[in-house]
Amino acid sequence: MQINEDELSTIEFGWAEKIASATMQWAVKKYLHLKPTQKSLPSASDTIPRLLYIHIPFCHTLCPYCSFHKFPFDEPSALRYFELLHQEMRMVHALGYRFDSIYFGGGTTTILPRELAATIDLAKTLFEIREVSCESDPQHIVDLENEHLLGKIDRLSIGIQSFDDDTLKQIGRFQKFGSADEQYAKVVRAIPLFPIVNVDMIYNYPHQNEEALHREIDRILLLRPPQVTFYPLMYAPGIRETLNQRWGRLSDAQEAKLYSIILERMSGVYTQRSSWAWSLERDGMIDEYVIERSEYVGIGSGAFSFIGDTLYANTFSLSKYAEALANNRLPITHFVAFPKRAIQQYRMMVELFGLSSDREDLWLENLFLKYIGSICEGKVSVRGSYLFSVMMREFYNGMDYVRQTMRQDLKKEDGTIA
Repeated sequence: MQINEDELSTIEFGWAEKIASATMQWAVKKYLHLKPTQKSLPSASDTIPRLLYIHIPFCHTLCPYCSFHKFPFDEPSALRYFELLHQEMRMVHALGYRFDSIYFGGGTTTILPRELAATIDLAKTLFEIREVSCESDPQHIVDLENEHLLGKIDRLSIGIQSFDDDTLKQIGRFQKFGSADEQYAKVVRAIPLFPIVNVDMIYNYPHQNEEALHREIDRILLLRPPQVTFYPLMYAPGIRETLNQRWGRLSDAQEAKLYSIILERMSGVYTQRSSWAWSLERDGMIDEYVIERSEYVGIGSGAFSFIGDTLYANTFSLSKYAEALANNRLPITHFVAFPKRAIQQYRMMVELFGLSSDREDLWLENLFLKYIGSICEGKVSVRGSYLFSVMMREFYNGMDYVRQTMRQDLKKEDGTIA
């Protein structure tokens, strides 16, 4: 995407962005109502390329803003959990599913390196895996240098979030992972070890001004990791008011200004791969696997699968997860089926978020996006890049609400496996 100053000046949280934001909020409230079920995944007898998502729900300490499914680390439970993951993976294989790509998310995926390596090995034995992507954090990068994991991970995504010490202290990561300089040095150490290293950054902290973001990007451009992902800060519904009081309210107008800076600074060196992702190369897997994969299967507690027209959710309770597998059942507890048009609209959103060309099967939506200048000559415009960032942000907020709902009745005993 070629960018000039006139295009950057069009980035704002204007009337189109307000409509898009409100529309997404309405859509997630209308469609994302998961219902209890006894259903399992259907058998697969086709050759549709799918991704296998594997969730590791353990962290040594819990970040206050993180909405993902996780529990405080308990080693006996975590060791047993990996054994159960292997059982669930074999059950999915027996249903006929085939995968060529794996994404490990968490939690802290690298919390037990030996068990993670064994899980990768099993997946490669069962399926024709070509790519393994794994999240990590600055604390566990050193674990990835051990003999168990070297050569097994194709893309490592490191959650840095900020290279500013004051910001790291505010969000509780300075005490957890060390200073910005210490984290920077760890990323430098990691880059030669893996084919692709991605650095996750968050922008639009309530106190962050334009100069502060420029300093963050200066460090990124000096570091030159193969990939960088910039996420707007999102407050999960369950902790929004708490963080509003503790950190301050998020500003859409400020987010738009900061987003234009990211586009301007990154485009000279990196190739934009999605509204949030940047690569030194023009290919290779990125964080948003939903862009390229219309269907995926998730295993592990709190994992989601999307097959056909249905979203399936595994139990968020570790004890119930173990109980289901002990009874030779997949641990699915909730589902929701979507109408055809809703699926088409969802695919349109994620594909445009991935900067792909417009879809002709949704002519009314296409007409609106062309009218407001988000799509020009079949390509996503600079303004469109921000618009689709706003829409994806609201979609993820909706998924945060789903996770909150699924976790709200959990008890202390749900965080361990007997």
